[in-house]
Amino acid sequence: MTKIINFQTDPSAYRHWKVEYDGAVANLYMDVDETAGLFEGYELKLNSYDLGVDIELADVVQRMRFEHPEVKVVVLQSAKDKVFCAGANIRMLGGAAHSHKVNFCKFTNETRNTYEAALADSGQNYICAVKG
Repeated sequence: MTKIINFQTDPSAYRHWKVEYDGAVANLYMDVDETAGLFEGYELKLNSYDLGVDIELADVVQRMRFEHPEVKVVVLQSAKDKVFCAGANIRMLGGAAHSHKVNFCKFTNETRNTYEAALADSGQNYICAVKG
């Protein structure tokens, strides 16, 4: 049986991202909940991500563009010590059907492309703050 994936979310339901607004600056913290993978069988260690993490990120970016037009700079950073992001979760990819992998990669790439669209269409610049 295929699991139906819900792409609708809102800030009260975020498990992986925290946002702080301070005038023209928004601090976006990646703080992935290791136990909140979209599917069973893997943990999201070291701020690795799966489709659930990216669904939330896509929501954050769109809300910043349309609900917070005062934001001109988004500082993307990790809320975890000694790690920024390990990348896509390998165990999730290893256990996923080919079609899920393809759609995951498409959604992930399109989500990151929205950073560029936010600059071009809303004047919001995304920068990354990596400690270490």
